[in-house]
Amino acid sequence: MRGDIKRKQGSKLGRAAETLRQKAEGIREYEVIRKPQERLGLPNGVVSETCIYDSEYERAFKLKEQLVREFEGKPLEKAIPGQVVSNDYGECYCIVDECFTKFKKVDYEKSRETIISDLKLVYGIGPVWEKKLKQGGYLTIEDLREHPMWRRHANDLLKMIEANDVKSLQSWLWRYLPKSHPLVHYLAGFCKEEDFAILDIETLGLFGRAIVLLGIARPRKNTTCINQYLLRDIPDEPGALWEFVSHLEENAALITFNGRAFDVPFIEERLGYYGMEASLNNPHFDVLHFARRAWRDKLPDCRLETIEKYLGVHRNVDVPSALVPEFYETYLKTQNVGPLVAIVEHNKQDLLTLVMLFSKLYEAWNL
Repeated sequence: MRGDIKRKQGSKLGRAAETLRQKAEGIREYEVIRKPQERLGLPNGVVSETCIYDSEYERAFKLKEQLVREFEGKPLEKAIPGQVVSNDYGECYCIVDECFTKFKKVDYEKSRETIISDLKLVYGIGPVWEKKLKQGGYLTIEDLREHPMWRRHANDLLKMIEANDVKSLQSWLWRYLPKSHPLVHYLAGFCKEEDFAILDIETLGLFGRAIVLLGIARPRKNTTCINQYLLRDIPDEPGALWEFVSHLEENAALITFNGRAFDVPFIEERLGYYGMEASLNNPHFDVLHFARRAWRDKLPDCRLETIEKYLGVHRNVDVPSALVPEFYETYLKTQNVGPLVAIVEHNKQDLLTLVMLFSKLYEAWNL
């Protein structure tokens, strides 16, 4: 995707980034708790990324100490292979990787068949009317083309389907269905595999803080290609943001975990902070909504880490999301790249988990 970008003078960007760097010191926006049921008394399925279990905190603290010792004196390029890239807004450190994964989505015919079989997607048709219409031989929305009462709205929807207008179709589905509904997930069948962009960011806290790492993963047959844009220091943020948005195609279909509420608004807020006029108004499949619907009765919460454990995913090197600011702050203060290794690996594993989770969810729907 590309927006019309207005350049800002480098000195202004530098001053803004330096202010953020100074604010980054001493950030702590998390709470350590003892047991799952103490998680602020929230019901099952509610995500609270600002809380971590005491056992997670202890493991992360030991990991940070270990990494600091292991990478003492090592340069960034030796610890994390990559290269510095530059653009009109500055520089950042780009890490490219390719991992063997199997991305699965429903095919176009199955997606189309499933969607047009739900007559309730036509304005004015509820469960009672749908039952009557199907008993009368109107089994699909296509059958409603000539119906005197429903043909206009049926044709409106069918035009979007025939045009393969995923963005408009998604807005239509959201009008009639919860964002967690399986049909919204099935809409992915209208997208080509190469259209998907899996996004995840690591930040120095809640809104108003800097993004220190932006990751994009793209499924390609049996592999996933990953690009990560890392800040070597806070002044790299505008360069990393522009590198990120300039490599996101206009027709990309986004896959995130809580990205509608967090990642995408956060990125747009940071773009605005630096005067970059760009939008991420793409088709968007937020896996958190689907995961809550599929597993909320089986899990104490729907944090990505909790879902991973349920699905048998194991991380060798990881840092809880809430501790990313603390790890990055240690790096800024010591210039030891060890904590960055954990942050980059955490982001990479989040992206790979999203590939698996998006695919796995099709097994949860009884359609």
